[in-house]
Amino acid sequence: MNGSGKTLSFLVVEDNPADRRLIEVALNDLDYAAESRCLIASVDTLADAIAHLKASDTLPDVVIQDLHLPDAVGMEALEAVRKDTGNAPVIVLTGLDDSAVATEALARGASDYLEKRDLAARTLWRAIRYAMEHKKKELQLRRLANSDPLTGILNRRAFFDRLRLEIAHTSRSDMHCGVLVFDIDKFKQINDLYGHETGDTLLVEIARRVGGQLRETDALGRIGGDEFAVIAPNIRDADGALEVARKIVDAVDGIGVVNGQNINPVVSVGIAIYPSDHSTADMLISHADLAMYKSKNTSRRIHYYDERMDHDAKARHRTKARMREDIAAGRFGFDYQPIVDARTGAIVAAEALARWRGNETVSPSEFIPLAESAGWINDLSFGLFDELCTHLHELTAGGLPRVPIAFNLSSLQYRDAAFASRLVAAIHAASIDPGLLNVEVTESTVIEDIDMAVRTLGALRTCGIGVHLDDFGTGYSSLSILKVLPLDALKIDRTFVADVCINAGSRQIVEAVASLARNMELSTVAEGVETQEQADLLRDVGIDHLQGYFFSRPLAFDEFRTLLGASCGQDRAANNGLSVVNGHARSRRAS
Repeated sequence: MNGSGKTLSFLVVEDNPADRRLIEVALNDLDYAAESRCLIASVDTLADAIAHLKASDTLPDVVIQDLHLPDAVGMEALEAVRKDTGNAPVIVLTGLDDSAVATEALARGASDYLEKRDLAARTLWRAIRYAMEHKKKELQLRRLANSDPLTGILNRRAFFDRLRLEIAHTSRSDMHCGVLVFDIDKFKQINDLYGHETGDTLLVEIARRVGGQLRETDALGRIGGDEFAVIAPNIRDADGALEVARKIVDAVDGIGVVNGQNINPVVSVGIAIYPSDHSTADMLISHADLAMYKSKNTSRRIHYYDERMDHDAKARHRTKARMREDIAAGRFGFDYQPIVDARTGAIVAAEALARWRGNETVSPSEFIPLAESAGWINDLSFGLFDELCTHLHELTAGGLPRVPIAFNLSSLQYRDAAFASRLVAAIHAASIDPGLLNVEVTESTVIEDIDMAVRTLGALRTCGIGVHLDDFGTGYSSLSILKVLPLDALKIDRTFVADVCINAGSRQIVEAVASLARNMELSTVAEGVETQEQADLLRDVGIDHLQGYFFSRPLAFDEFRTLLGASCGQDRAANNGLSVVNGHARSRRAS
């Protein structure tokens, strides 16, 4: 039949001895069974058939079943047998000439239908060949429907189906089921730097390596772009899931070179345990996902879910709900922190820092990512920008010094091809001199899509807006970034300023950045200046501008305008020009 001399096993469920003998003779007919060795097991009741199926180590290749048995008749007999046959095709036999019965049997899962009066070797083997080929194609389609097309492991739908099944099994035992979610840290950068083909190859390799470390009872699925999940059933406690997580980490750590590129990927793993952490598949995955993101924000590669994470997630949800209303109502605004000339002390610029009016306990480091994840970042940013334009008009109308105001860009914005043109249009509509604006970007976010960042920032700079690289020294500090980005200034991170007077390494880094910036014709700003000693040293090593609490905390607009007017009315050359600004800062800090 198949040219391979394969052994085929049959289960014949027939209570009539004559019919049973006829089937056995037909199965062993040399003209039709010459290429296969037939193993035939015969029973005469439904109860015996089910007992045989449950006792057998392997299921039969084909079941041949009479629909009229002593203990079951019709579709009841068919469905009872099919429930225990797995994927084995079932050929039903009947003495009735009834097309309605045939149609119903096929609808209930029978592979074929034969009338006993037509039973002969030729018709039986034809039905067997058809049934086995049909079942083979059905299994192939099922595998395709349940498999991730790239990696071949379970897709999201099939994974959730399997998880629900394991939850049901675990609920009837005293064991636990672990759910682990993991993804590749900075996978987008891998795609951007090495190409999507290399990224896909990495995903396939991770699936292969992790799958090779799991138990036969475990299940591995791909539930998102670079997000994988594992079901670890039949574990006694959380330590069993931890062992699986360590295998995942070790498997991925072993990957070094992919498509000739040194990738060395890193994964973060989150763990949830059934029944401890929830009783539904969706919530278990959600909890494991929360734990995974917790691991990304700590030094631990593996993290268990705990209820505090769920509490935090619900708090973020409440914050987002209020945030949407407050963006529409214009309850976000800017405070302004002066930036002074390191030698004269004159206010030469300021940084606009976003604030949530009426909800000051939520910092920009919290609400900006929320706005990004919710897709509201442009609504928030352009609402803030409208306020900034109003304030710039007021400063100019009041005859105050024209000092540029810097504001921070979200990484989503300079990766948005339409953002630059939209911002430039807003500037023209507000009749603002672009030279009064600086944008600040960070190394760690620029590197996520360097090509788009170059295009967006280049368009802004061409318009006349200054471009500053913020937090310099804490990210990649790559000279290649400095070479390609259209920059006007480098901002030295406060972590180097904090101990610049006592740490030789920090001082050397600051000196090196100052020298590098001069050679590249870039200005420098040092953030986080808090003492006179720091200000003097930074000035002496060649830093151009200073920012920090020693000069002023971030101020509401009216306070900033008053300070700018006071600075303008003083002799800024006296005492290195620091008297007005320092006096303001000291009075604030003293209070």
